[in-house]
Amino acid sequence: MKPAVTPSLTFARGFSLTEMAVVLVIVAILIAGLVIPLATQQDIRARQDTENMLTNLREALLGYAASHAAGDGRPYLPCPDTDDDGRENRAGGVCSGQEGRIPWADLGLGRNDAWNNRYRYRVTAAFSSSATGFTLASAGDLNVCADAACAASVAASVPVVVLSHGANGAGAFNMAGGTNPAPAGADELENTDGDTTFVGKTPDTAFDDLVTWIPPSVLVNRMITTGKLP
Repeated sequence: MKPAVTPSLTFARGFSLTEMAVVLVIVAILIAGLVIPLATQQDIRARQDTENMLTNLREALLGYAASHAAGDGRPYLPCPDTDDDGRENRAGGVCSGQEGRIPWADLGLGRNDAWNNRYRYRVTAAFSSSATGFTLASAGDLNVCADAACAASVAASVPVVVLSHGANGAGAFNMAGGTNPAPAGADELENTDGDTTFVGKTPDTAFDDLVTWIPPSVLVNRMITTGKLP
């Protein structure tokens, strides 16, 4: 005769299995909530990679100025690449244009951003002449604002600005040597119109550009530290 299983033991076993099932369901829900969609992960990684490259490009530009002497012995920054060959374009010591692509072949990095578009680069003429380099008194003519109306200034009298046009690539120089369709928003459009004003702010649904610049104080201090100025 088989021993009878007590009701209390049967209940205990059933209750434990039920509890385990509930716990597993809760854990599954929590994990699902923590998992970031693949597309979002890729976008985050792309922005991080591009931000890191912008930081490296800033450092490369500082290094370029510290290692290049103009005709008068003073430092200078590279000109933009205006014909998409990766090299700066200048004639007679002055830039062929003050805005274009970053001269990635001259700098050794920055061929394209994470979305396979070129980095846009603008430099003040007073800082890019290889005939007469810049001095402690040289002033940048670029301004970075919080929006296209420039009601609030983020940085003024900047000598150089470098930017990526972000995931949407609107207005960017592309890898085929052309230019992507212009952006619809005023803030992104400001970064493509070829003037001395740029917008740099936290990204939102209408703005995904990544913008960096070299403050005058940082450039001058590096040149003093490396013995290139005064």
